[in-house]
Amino acid sequence: MDGSQEWPAGPPAADPERVGPFVVEARLGEGGMGAVYLGRAADGTQVAVKVVRPDLAGHPAFRARFHEEARNALRVASFCTARVLDHGEDGGRAYLATEFIEGPSLQQQLDASGPLTGGTLHGVAVGVATALVAIHSVGLVHRDLKPGNVLLSRSGPRVIDFGIARALDEAAALTRTGQLIGTPGFLAPEQVSGGDITPATDVFAWGCLVASAANGRNPFGTGPVHVMAARALHAEPDLGALTEPLAALVRAALDKDPARRPSARDLLLSLVGADAGPPTSPAATVVATDPGHPAAQRTRLADSPGTPPHPLTEPPRPAGNPAPGEPAYGTPQPHREAARPQDDRARAPGESTRPYGDPARSGGGIPQPWTEPATEPAQQNVPPGGPAPGRRRRSRALLAAGAAVTAAAVTAGVLYLVWPDPGRKGSGGAADGFPRDAMLVRIDTERGWPTACFGDIGRYTPGAAAPVPLVTGPSCDILPQWSPDRRRFAFTRSTDTGAGVYVGNADGTGVRWLASDLSGRSRVAWSPDGTRLAYPVIVDRVRQFTVRPVDGGGAATTITTDPADKDDPMWSRAGLVFWSKRDGTAQIYTLDPDRPAQQWKRLTSGDVPAGDPAWSPDGRRIAYTRGKNPGEIWVMNADGTGGHRVTTGTENESDPSWSPDGRWLAYVRGPFTDPVVRAIRADGTGDRVLTPTGALIAHPNW
Repeated sequence: MDGSQEWPAGPPAADPERVGPFVVEARLGEGGMGAVYLGRAADGTQVAVKVVRPDLAGHPAFRARFHEEARNALRVASFCTARVLDHGEDGGRAYLATEFIEGPSLQQQLDASGPLTGGTLHGVAVGVATALVAIHSVGLVHRDLKPGNVLLSRSGPRVIDFGIARALDEAAALTRTGQLIGTPGFLAPEQVSGGDITPATDVFAWGCLVASAANGRNPFGTGPVHVMAARALHAEPDLGALTEPLAALVRAALDKDPARRPSARDLLLSLVGADAGPPTSPAATVVATDPGHPAAQRTRLADSPGTPPHPLTEPPRPAGNPAPGEPAYGTPQPHREAARPQDDRARAPGESTRPYGDPARSGGGIPQPWTEPATEPAQQNVPPGGPAPGRRRRSRALLAAGAAVTAAAVTAGVLYLVWPDPGRKGSGGAADGFPRDAMLVRIDTERGWPTACFGDIGRYTPGAAAPVPLVTGPSCDILPQWSPDRRRFAFTRSTDTGAGVYVGNADGTGVRWLASDLSGRSRVAWSPDGTRLAYPVIVDRVRQFTVRPVDGGGAATTITTDPADKDDPMWSRAGLVFWSKRDGTAQIYTLDPDRPAQQWKRLTSGDVPAGDPAWSPDGRRIAYTRGKNPGEIWVMNADGTGGHRVTTGTENESDPSWSPDGRWLAYVRGPFTDPVVRAIRADGTGDRVLTPTGALIAHPNW
């Protein structure tokens, strides 16, 4: 919630544990209307809950306006906005619950990566215009449209906080503050002069937003509120890098006279290549279908009696081959809603039934700091043996999922929202085809590894602003590994009495305990068909490998019996690769897990230790760490030939992991307490840092 007013002076009230039917998990931020919390509904769905500050909620007229606007907002199409789920009052607190949107705000994206260009810029312009059509069609005016109120989700730009600014207008009138409701630089002239607030007010803000996205600066510059207000009334906007035909639309949207501005419908039709006609022409009917729910959602965006439908039935065109004068919006892809984690996992014997919280996710993807409660819940997600040593109450940064900006395409009557590849210029990435596949990582919420462990399991997409936590809690969770189909992952949970193997779904739901015989902080390995896990166990004080079915149907089988220490298994169709001290110094070996009695094959030689082996996706190469403190990342053929170093750093390097296309390696460099995840091509070129600013992530599994 990002309004123009500030909290009154004095200490903030304590955060509630529950608001209406929603359990409060974390405070995400605060603004002109009050505080916003990460909440969870009874079915496990995450929501953003906005709680009105007491001095506003105490006014009956404000509350009436607030609930009236919330009822109107319930009717707004959800594919381009944050859907309103509920509103009410609880213990004198007025609240509004909306859909949880995962992704950064447009403002955060601009701050992090600079101006948008090409199809990415047009995608944002289309997405926000679509949201305005939906908002205006139910009689609402946003009144505070700006980059901070546009979230860049995987399903496209989503506009938040629409309609509630009108309730703030009511509060200003009640208190006679004379305060402008809105944000300098995005205020229309009529807002400054006290004129009528209409949908044209939002169109002006749309023009400011698109110009800001294209240039990284507001078209009316910067300065005090009164200076910005004067420029909105009298100055001409600076459109900078904006090019035609988008620049013409923005100029029309920024007309000082609201009567001369195009409607949001006109903007949308022009953006997608249709002939919108003059603003005073009869409105066409624009129908948008949500491809994720085609039978359930067919939303009428604008309508005029007697006008035939206009369902945007322009035939599809390949990406990069637009119609004359129409921007290329990329290859159409199905719209997807972000998965909402639920806790339906099975638990180890004696483990608490308290669900995994996900307090590090942000409502709407806006990073904010948060602090754990003064008393940490006891036995949260604890396997047999109790919590891990060294875990204690701590403050952690809110690790919001970063997201790239979307591009949009309109084809065959459907508005498609395209998630761009950051490995291409113009879509937020480099020009060298760098992969965007998500990797599993260990997230350290405090420094201390390996002496003390503060590890959570998360997912990190290269280029994102922060990792997304998947498994959180007081235990030491490390070494995550994707299943072959990437629908699940396994990881190690370490406690003061031992370690266990856990498995969960790719989105962090369904986490369950599998085994308690794991040997310390060791890695687990999936079989190529995803039905079994291999991991080390202690037998007569020696680490041996055992194989256990993931989904039942048989007992664990120990497959090695030799007296040598061994660890770090990795499984492919070419066999199990691991390190062993069978011949003295740790070296890399392979064996067939289904015929373990057959001869092992040693792949490395010499007296320099080798470890952390990782198969390439095709099973033809192995990356590994050679040396120790400092270690180096090497690659060799599956038969042990052709070994060579691929990195050139002087600090310790470890934990190599192949990208799914087999062209890149992620690895960790630096002190154990301050790890930096990097990536390098398998041929040793293109070395780069992947770790986002402020994040402590390690154990990458790409």
